[in-house]
Amino acid sequence: MNENNSLAVITGPTSGIGKAFAQELANQGYNLVLVARNKPKLQELIRELTDKFNVKIKGVDADLSVAEDIAKVEKVISSLSRIDLLINNAGFGVGGYFIEVPLSKQLDMLTVHLNSTIRFCRAAIPVMANQKVKGNIINVASFAVFIDVPGNVMYSTTKSAVVHFSKTLQCEVKDYNIKIQALCPVFTPTSFHESINRDLSFMKNIPDFFWTPVDDVINSSLNGLHSGSVICIPGRFNKLIYWFNKFPLFSILIQKLTLMLNNRDKAPVINEIDEKKKEKVSLVESEVVD
Repeated sequence: MNENNSLAVITGPTSGIGKAFAQELANQGYNLVLVARNKPKLQELIRELTDKFNVKIKGVDADLSVAEDIAKVEKVISSLSRIDLLINNAGFGVGGYFIEVPLSKQLDMLTVHLNSTIRFCRAAIPVMANQKVKGNIINVASFAVFIDVPGNVMYSTTKSAVVHFSKTLQCEVKDYNIKIQALCPVFTPTSFHESINRDLSFMKNIPDFFWTPVDDVINSSLNGLHSGSVICIPGRFNKLIYWFNKFPLFSILIQKLTLMLNNRDKAPVINEIDEKKKEKVSLVESEVVD
C-alpha cells in the first residue's frame, strides 16, 4: 500500500452503496481494502478502479456470515498501519414475516449486519487511535430502524442495534480523534432491493420522492463525517419524515401504507405455515427412507 495516500476499508463493495463508496474514494485518491464474498465481481471491480484511478487496492474474498472469514478480515484490518476510513456496508435483506423467513437466514443477518460490524470496529480502533491522522468509521444502517413495519423484523432489529452501537461507541472513542457515523438511507435505487424476496410491484408503488440517488447518499455520508451528529439521514424529505415519525399517529399511518404497498392486508396464518413445513419434513424423510 502507498503509505502517502489515505486508506479506506470497505465491506460489500461490489454493488450498490458499497460500490459507489469505492468509486468515489478511489476518485479522491484513497488506497482501498475491499472485502467481498463474490470473488469474480471483486476482481472485476479492482481492475476497473485501478485502470481508472492511480490507487492501490487489496482484495479480500470473505463471506461475512462465516466466523472463519470474519476472523480473516479482522487479521487484515489489525495488520494495517493506517486506516482513515472503515465502511461496514456488507448486508442483505429478506422479504417476509418473521415466522415465514427461514431462521438460518435471520441468524446469518445477525452475523453479517452486527457481529462483523462489531468485530471490524474492534480491530480498527486500536490502529486509528495510534495513528497521527483522524480515523472515521461509517456503519451502514437503514432508515428502517426508525419505523416499525411488518415484514422487516430482523433487518430492522439488526440495523437498530448497529445505530445504537455506533452512538454509544462514539462516546468512548471521541478522545482518540475517531468519528463514528451510522448511515441511515431510505430507498436508494440499487440492486439491493431486487435481491430481496418480495413482490417487485412493491418497489414500483413507492413514490419518487422517497428515493434518494446513490451519489447523494455517498456525498451526504462523507460530508457528515465533519459534523457532530452520529446519525446521518440523506435527503431533506427523509429528515422530515424522521421527525414526523416521532408522533404515534404518523407512525401508524406509515405502517398501514407499507402494508398497502406490499399488497398485504394481514399477517400469515401460522397453522398454514406449520403445515407446509410438516409436508416438507415428511417429503425429506420419505426420500431418505427410499
